[in-house]
Amino acid sequence: MKKVQSFAFAYRLGWLVFVVPVLLIFVFLANPIVIVPSGFVGVKRTLGKIDPVPLLEGVHFRVPLIQTVEKVEVRTRAVEFTREKQTPISSLSKDGLPVVLDVAILYKVDSKKAPALIREYGPDYEDKIIKQIVRTAVRDAIAVMESSLVYQERTKLQERISNEVKGQLSKRYLILEDVLIRDIRLPESVVKAIEEKRKAYEEAQRMQFLLEKEKLEAERKKVEAQGISEANKIIAGSLTREYIMWKFIENIQEYAKSQNNAIILIPYDTKLMPILNVPQGGAQR
Repeated sequence: MKKVQSFAFAYRLGWLVFVVPVLLIFVFLANPIVIVPSGFVGVKRTLGKIDPVPLLEGVHFRVPLIQTVEKVEVRTRAVEFTREKQTPISSLSKDGLPVVLDVAILYKVDSKKAPALIREYGPDYEDKIIKQIVRTAVRDAIAVMESSLVYQERTKLQERISNEVKGQLSKRYLILEDVLIRDIRLPESVVKAIEEKRKAYEEAQRMQFLLEKEKLEAERKKVEAQGISEANKIIAGSLTREYIMWKFIENIQEYAKSQNNAIILIPYDTKLMPILNVPQGGAQR
């Protein structure tokens, strides 16, 4: 009896020795530990069904073969539609001319809604919804603008695109951060017409500046002339023969003191008064 029990115990022990390592190897290979890094959330599936509560960054456990965890980035991402990537957006303007835009959008996933996003659109949501929404919004915005006004109303165009894209993404658990218009390419004829219009405007502004300058200069000269006229009237009204005689003699004395050898001839009348042309209105006898 003891031999039978010993054999049974040895059998069970041998079975455990075999099974435990196999289980450990299976668990190790199945990787039940999931690490969600910073900037990501985890979307857990249990037998294919998505758990509505996202897994935050950190260490989490899953049941191998039954549960899987998909990591979804919730940091700011960029989607570009540029000539370098061969994905620019082309559209017809209101006047039927082609306009090509290089656009980039910055967005991020609403971390709390990541499971719903994956459930409804899958992991390739950028191709399925974002790119389609942006292209449609750009084309709709260009379609209501004249091609010649696209440059001038660039800010308004960007706001129009941003408002449309923001509304569409918010319905799909995505948050728009910014829309950037990097380049606008118009037909050569439109570019030439815009350049000629710009030059004409600059020339008109220059002529307006010159006209204003001439007006100001004429006004300045007028004021200056009026000032001189008023000054002359004041001076003429203040002159007297006595003042002129005194000033005349003072100047003669200055000449006499100087080293100048010039001879000055001074005409006098019979009263030895220098003959000077004094305005009649200012002279007093």
